[in-house]
Amino acid sequence: MLHHNLVHIRDMTIAEFIIYFLFGGVVLAVLVWLKSRGSYRFRIRTRIGAPLTLARDFANTSRSVFIYQGVQILGRLLILAFGYILTFNEKLPLWQVVISFPLILILHDAYFYWTHRLFHLRPMFRFIHYEHHTVREPTVFAAYKFSIVEAALQGCFPLFYVLFFPCTFPTLIFFYTVMILHDVMIHSGVDVFPRQLVIGRFGWLCGTIHHDMHHHLGRTNYGLYLRFWDQVMKTEHPEFERIYDYVHSRENDGLAYDRILKGRRTIPTPALADA
Repeated sequence: MLHHNLVHIRDMTIAEFIIYFLFGGVVLAVLVWLKSRGSYRFRIRTRIGAPLTLARDFANTSRSVFIYQGVQILGRLLILAFGYILTFNEKLPLWQVVISFPLILILHDAYFYWTHRLFHLRPMFRFIHYEHHTVREPTVFAAYKFSIVEAALQGCFPLFYVLFFPCTFPTLIFFYTVMILHDVMIHSGVDVFPRQLVIGRFGWLCGTIHHDMHHHLGRTNYGLYLRFWDQVMKTEHPEFERIYDYVHSRENDGLAYDRILKGRRTIPTPALADA
C-alpha cells in the first residue's frame, strides 16, 4: 500500500511539472510575441518579467511543487499509520462522482480565501506570505512562489478534501490541472477571461486582473477562482471593474493602474499587511 501511494505521488509530481512549465512557457512566449509587436491586447502591465526574475520564480515554484508532494507523502503515511487505506478503488455513487468536480474547486476557493486573509494579518505576513509579494508584478512562474510554510499549508488542502469529501482519481487530476492552468494565468499579466464571466450579469470568476490587483495593492482581492468571498466580505477593490474595462479596451496601454488608481500606496511591506 505504501508503494501504491508513493508511485501515485511520483506520477502526480511529474505531471504537475510538465503541465505547469509547458503551459507557463507557452504563455510566456505569447507575452514576448505581443510585446515585440507593441501590442497591449489582453496585457495588464508594460513589463513581462526580467530573465533573472523569471529564473528565480521558476526555482521557487519548483521547490513548492516538491513541498506539496512532501506534504502528501507525510499525510498518507500518517493515514496508513492509523489503518486508513486510501486507494480510490471503491466505486462512489454517480451523483457523488459528478458533484466532486465542482465541489473540490468551491472548497479550495474558500480554503484559499480564508488562509490568504489569515496570511495577510500583521503577525503572519512577514513569516508566511511576504515571499509571494516580493514583487508587485508577478510572472507566469510566480504562482507557487511561496515560503516553505505557506507551500506546506497550501499543500494540505487535497488531503483535507480527500479525507472528508467524495473523491476519485479523475477528480484529483481535474483539480490539479485546473489549479495549475488557472494559477499560471492569474500571475501572467494577461487577462483573457470574458467579461460575461467576470463582471457581466452572471459574472463570478476572478480572472487575472482581480489577482494582479492584489499583488499591486496587497489588501484587497483575496479570492482565487470566484469573487464570491471578496464580495460577501467587502474585500474586493472598488475600482476592479474599471481596471478590467480599461485593460480590455482599445485604449489599453499597460498603464491602467497609473491612470485609474492614481499612485495609491502599494505593498509589499509588513506595516501594510493587515487584512
